[in-house]
Amino acid sequence: MADVEAIKFSITNAFHKKPYPSISPLRPELSKAGKSILITGGGGGIGFHIAKAFSQASAATLVIVGRREDFIKQSAAKLGQEFPKSQVLGLRCDIAKSSDVETLWADLKTRGIFIDVLVLNATIAPPMMPLLELGTKGIMESYNVNLVGNLDMTERFYKQEGSSEGVTKYVVHLSSVAAHNFATAEKMLVYGLSKNAGALAMQLIAQDTKPEVMQIVTFNPGPVWTPGSSSIGIPKSAYDWNDADLPGQFAVWAASPEAAFLHGRFVWNEWDVDEMKSGNLRKKIDENPTYLRIGVHGI
Repeated sequence: MADVEAIKFSITNAFHKKPYPSISPLRPELSKAGKSILITGGGGGIGFHIAKAFSQASAATLVIVGRREDFIKQSAAKLGQEFPKSQVLGLRCDIAKSSDVETLWADLKTRGIFIDVLVLNATIAPPMMPLLELGTKGIMESYNVNLVGNLDMTERFYKQEGSSEGVTKYVVHLSSVAAHNFATAEKMLVYGLSKNAGALAMQLIAQDTKPEVMQIVTFNPGPVWTPGSSSIGIPKSAYDWNDADLPGQFAVWAASPEAAFLHGRFVWNEWDVDEMKSGNLRKKIDENPTYLRIGVHGI
């Protein structure tokens, strides 16, 4: 379990645990009017708050997918009632199964839905135990979601038919502190291993893809308590948790031209976007190709 000091690490002076004006989905600059958004794992927890934020940003169509059909449809109905101006679809899809992913994108094509923003939020957190105790099979279960499933979704998103020339696609990928800080996440090494691989995959795709074609930003949503946290043994009393609307609204900002300078980078949503966008920190991001990227730096 990560300690509180590690969770509060920041490259900006301001460290946010709640939403703030610069990432508000109500800002005209962040409007998603006329856009279609697909969110994996969008039925509950952080994913549901991301869906809510995109609805607040006036998304025309919201597609939330998950493994449990009844649950995802209930969540879609709830969002639809709260945001009647957005078309909300709840579709069953286990991204670890290529057949499910293929069916999902075929269904979207049949419906005439072109996805503008793909939010890769679905994840799997295996039991907290050493790698060799969990074993190869258990490790691969994490990889099938946190790496392979995300790659499958991203490829189909990139290659979907009906793309308009000059219209940017956006990929927002949720990762974890466990992907890069193995000391503080010592009991979540398998999770960190697969999350690291997933973040690196997005980084390498971004390396070969111009941001004006498909912008990719990976971020750590920080400590947000969800039922999933409880299932892996983290009690609600463990931390001073972030407001769940923080990653929700940060995802909307990350899927905007304002975040283009972070294409292929890994950031935390607690870090202040205005500080990252300007001054010495922005200069460092622009001039240092390894900054906020995964790799063995210094060799």
